[in-house]
Amino acid sequence: MSKNKKLSLSGGDTAEKFIYKPKDLIWAKMKGFTPWPGMIVDPPLDLLSQQRRANTKCVFFFGSRNFAWIEENNIKPFEGPWKEELAKVSKPAAFRHAMTDIEKYIDDPAEVDEQVNKSCGAPNHATEADFDKIRDGLDSEEIVTEEATADANNGVVAHVVGSPDEGDGLDVEINADSSASPATTPAATTKAGGKRTPKAKSVAATSVKSTKGSAKSAQKRRTSAQQTPSGPSQAKRGKRAASGEALQDADEASSTPTGRRRVETDALLASIAAKRAPNAIALLDRPVVTRPETQVIDMSSRSNTLADREIVPSEQTFGFLGLGMMGSTIVKDLIYTGHKVVVWNRTIDKCQPFAEAGAEVKDTPMDVVEAADVIFCCVSDPKGAKDLVFGNCGVLQLKDLNNKAYVEMSTIDPDTSLDIGEGIKQCNGRYLEAQIHGSRQEAADGMLIILAGGDRSVFEECHSCFKTIAKNTFFLGNIGNACKVNLILQTILGVSLVGLAEALALADRFSISLNDIIDIFDLTSMKSPMLLAKGKEMAKGDFNPQQPLSHMQRDLRLVLNMAENLDQSMPVTSITNEVFKHTKRLGYSEHDSSAVFVRSRF
Repeated sequence: MSKNKKLSLSGGDTAEKFIYKPKDLIWAKMKGFTPWPGMIVDPPLDLLSQQRRANTKCVFFFGSRNFAWIEENNIKPFEGPWKEELAKVSKPAAFRHAMTDIEKYIDDPAEVDEQVNKSCGAPNHATEADFDKIRDGLDSEEIVTEEATADANNGVVAHVVGSPDEGDGLDVEINADSSASPATTPAATTKAGGKRTPKAKSVAATSVKSTKGSAKSAQKRRTSAQQTPSGPSQAKRGKRAASGEALQDADEASSTPTGRRRVETDALLASIAAKRAPNAIALLDRPVVTRPETQVIDMSSRSNTLADREIVPSEQTFGFLGLGMMGSTIVKDLIYTGHKVVVWNRTIDKCQPFAEAGAEVKDTPMDVVEAADVIFCCVSDPKGAKDLVFGNCGVLQLKDLNNKAYVEMSTIDPDTSLDIGEGIKQCNGRYLEAQIHGSRQEAADGMLIILAGGDRSVFEECHSCFKTIAKNTFFLGNIGNACKVNLILQTILGVSLVGLAEALALADRFSISLNDIIDIFDLTSMKSPMLLAKGKEMAKGDFNPQQPLSHMQRDLRLVLNMAENLDQSMPVTSITNEVFKHTKRLGYSEHDSSAVFVRSRF
């Protein structure tokens, strides 16, 4: 690494700034950790798709041997006056192990370099930009034009390598590194007193001037085999692969626009094919994820289980906020059993089938509260639940609820439930949390489990509604208890799904029939209807959402937040949560939770 002297934008004094290149040993500071020994490397493919801030570098950490994006202002060279202070041996054992690791690397870098190259796909690994070009179907002429235009705009690429030679009069030395495009070989030197963006010159003129500058230098310095032009002339000519061609050949090939484009295109495509084809193919081999089709509610279908129940509908009017996967199924059952329902949804189009079936549609949540005696809410997350209560045109825009009941059916954490309950009570309302446990099909069959807590009188008033949608109801006392029990049950479900997915993925690697595994599992004492159903979905690759994967990951996140407040260790749940998060990033957020099998398999 080298020091680049730059003028400060805020004043006339010069300030030192370190510019890093791959293989530089550094100290890197992550939030929550002490400065740690590391090395600048090319980013692995999984880091390329991550969002990151500007002016960051990919760092390989010694000891733990993992990768992360680190901002440049949190990086310092490994060697410097600060090394003695940062390398104190009084730090934790993990830090001492990291220091031992970097010292071994300094003595023999072969082992670490091999591991880094495997993780990063070697210096010429395919990037996300390459995959995007292939995916979007850009032709070679567009690629050449875009790259040439980018160079014309940027002028000289200021990438500093090595350390400055004494008395050579150079500001920076430009050189190609492993992250450069295979179609370019930037290797030029610029005078310290010269302009950073020279005027357009021919290839030959630029080469002659560079040679003269090298002859005048008092010290030896590295020179490149061929000088690449910069500025507007380079935009006209495009990029050429540095393969030792003579300048005369370049002039002949570029005598006409068609000939010039053909040479540039051939060079680019040949370079990509020779150096990046295997990894580019690997990128194209990623599983193609299609979003699950939105299932339209069928208002004419009836559940046999629900038809056999003798339900006397309440004379009260029930409002319902949120017509998502679970909410629409519940409202359909309430209408079918003769309840008077008033509905609202953010997407007004979803209300149309229910309006045709006899429900009244309102424009805002506040309008629903005015028209109903008991208001149910069923949305996707705690933030949405609080927005409907405290937000604009929300439930509490009515300062006096006149003893109306509010029933929260969204899956939320206990703290959110307490906040909502307190707000409802302050406006002269009654509050009940009624957590629903089950899948979409169980809701359609009226086989959910209701876990309630809060005002007992509201629980009694909702008896006919709960009897419609649930096979069992439990009143668990104070506000928050039902949320805790529901999230505990979701923890069991999530951990079981990941275990099932990994077991079936292992069977698949052994080429053992997944259907045989499931049939045998059905004969054991471990069987359960849920695991059998999810196992069959995994075997068929049918991830039609019964319980969306994003909802399962949300529940695990809420569980871990609860555990954190109690200092309760949950390592298995933490790993399970990470597995679901990774599956979401693969594009299966809206699929069923059984899609976690895809992550385990691939």
